[in-house]
Amino acid sequence: MPAFEAIGGMPYWIDLTTSDARKSAHFYSELLGWEISGDDYRIARVQGLPVAGLIPQPADGSSFPDTWVTYFLADDIDAQVRQVVELGGRVLAEPTDVQLGRMAVLIDAAGAMFGLIEPAGEDAFVAAGEPGTPVWHELTATTGFDDAVDFYHSLLDWELVAMNAGEEFTYTTALAQGAAFAGIWKAEGNFPPQVPSFWQSYLGVLDMAAAVAKVPELGGEVIRDPWDSEFGLMCLISDSTGATVTLCEVEEPVEDIRESDPLEGFEF
Repeated sequence: MPAFEAIGGMPYWIDLTTSDARKSAHFYSELLGWEISGDDYRIARVQGLPVAGLIPQPADGSSFPDTWVTYFLADDIDAQVRQVVELGGRVLAEPTDVQLGRMAVLIDAAGAMFGLIEPAGEDAFVAAGEPGTPVWHELTATTGFDDAVDFYHSLLDWELVAMNAGEEFTYTTALAQGAAFAGIWKAEGNFPPQVPSFWQSYLGVLDMAAAVAKVPELGGEVIRDPWDSEFGLMCLISDSTGATVTLCEVEEPVEDIRESDPLEGFEF
């Protein structure tokens, strides 16, 4: 599985805050083939590459419902956390040194939770776009769509392109070097008023029918049956502890290996 070098501002990591880490680990290892290891903080890997983390909820019950959090690669996490407040956001957790580097949890100008991360090493590589890995990241802005667009453009220097399809659908796509990596959906009026804006990561599966069949067997629930989209076949589910996630059917990558290519780095 190839790893891609991330650019500052791009999605870099996802964490699941879970009320039952053991149950969550079983769900995703069976559904996505993740190899999960660790105790208090569990790391999920695909073919040896880290793709996600699982964090137990605080035992005092003071936290939010089980949810996935999307982290973006920070160039200067301390300065950018200060900028979050200047741009109308809030700080939930100040930058903290953890296993992966320095991480902070924040609220954007539309009320959605997200994170920033400065990796511990000099290199910043991510596994994405394949079965078992994140394939897309999307902010559902139930309020404050324009504020969100301005917020991420200023904070992460995103190149943003509007993709309006009439008055009923407004969507903005974030690009890096011409390639799309995230979207912001104007979802006002599509959810009950008490539902705040939220980030969601789409996880790739090779066979949607097989994955959907496994979800209830593993204690999850299919919230919306698979549907065709311009990005492929998708399905909205909740996992075994109630965290929601969208599955997206993707193909295995085809590696074009020629006899003249160096063999270093390939596994047999």
